[in-house]
Amino acid sequence: MSKSTDIITGIIKFGSQTNGRDKFFRLVQYSVKLIWWNLKNKNELVEKLKKLESSMSMTRKLLRLGKSLDFIQAALKSLHISDDVIRWTVTLSKISQSIFLLFDHIIYFHNLGVIKTDKAKWSKISAQFWFFSLALNLTRNFYDITNIVKLEMAKPQKKESEMQYGNGNRTEEKAKRNNSDAFSLVIKCVCDNKSVFLDLVKNASDLVLPLNTLGKVDASSGVQGFLGVISSAIGVATVWNPNLKLVP
Repeated sequence: MSKSTDIITGIIKFGSQTNGRDKFFRLVQYSVKLIWWNLKNKNELVEKLKKLESSMSMTRKLLRLGKSLDFIQAALKSLHISDDVIRWTVTLSKISQSIFLLFDHIIYFHNLGVIKTDKAKWSKISAQFWFFSLALNLTRNFYDITNIVKLEMAKPQKKESEMQYGNGNRTEEKAKRNNSDAFSLVIKCVCDNKSVFLDLVKNASDLVLPLNTLGKVDASSGVQGFLGVISSAIGVATVWNPNLKLVP
């Protein structure tokens, strides 16, 4: 099968998934946010881009309708994970994501004019559960990384024969080798566990967004757009290539 055929098949498969379309629209949404922030002096174009961003946001809310039930189902499945830390961080994170989306649905119907409610209030409550979910995800990420490093360091290392130095630089050379070994260890851990480190970057990038809604940080639209693009790009990549997605 040719590369072009593989790409076309991948695009079709990606587009057929609701999650794939949601991730793509999210990438467009935050890319537009970043663009209009950089073009803030061009008022007419900025207004058009803001409308496009708002449209992408509304489309994503529509695509996510009912997804809170999927997270509840995922939470029930995760109760069977043997590792205690992973079981509870994943389970509670899924429950928090479900509640976050449930309140997000309320905001969606308010925007449509179907119901009248306090949008600011529900946005903050929704953001609280989003933040809690991300905090749990990051806890799991650091737990995974700690275990990865421990396992890597526990592997038997080949002993190098000591070299004799007559110029008194032996200590300095040993320090250089140790620094090189530490750097090599980090690179190896990242390369062998891409899903864990990509998930860490995605969660860390997203963390500013709910904190900004809650008024805990004052991030500009440019910063929000930039971080949103990073996390969205990783989301697109994990849907395109499931091997990059952290499971469970």
